[in-house]
Amino acid sequence: MSRELDKVRKSADDALVPREDGSLTDPRSTPAWPPPAGFFSFRYSSTEIFSEGGNLHVKMRETRFEDGRLKSEECEGTLDRQAYNRMMSEAQGYFLNQVAGFTRLLLAPLLPPSRDRRHDE
Repeated sequence: MSRELDKVRKSADDALVPREDGSLTDPRSTPAWPPPAGFFSFRYSSTEIFSEGGNLHVKMRETRFEDGRLKSEECEGTLDRQAYNRMMSEAQGYFLNQVAGFTRLLLAPLLPPSRDRRHDE
């Protein structure tokens, strides 16, 4: 039994690695990923689409705080008029569908039940 303990002690001593401060560490006990540098981070972004001189311009800004540093990016470009019109019609359709669903929820208890109304509405 003492031979097994000697083997365990020897393998444990071989696994210890000296650090710069003179202490010994076991590399098997260190975490696989580094600890987080900070627990606070945020991200703010904005996109502007505006018409100037007959052309559509897009301006994007993003500011974020991560790893203790504040980083900011900005870019600009132009947009095709057809792409803009398509994007606006999709956004308006989405908004109107949301409003219609919300009003149906509010008005459903007030309206009398109807036999000719479909169940999937």
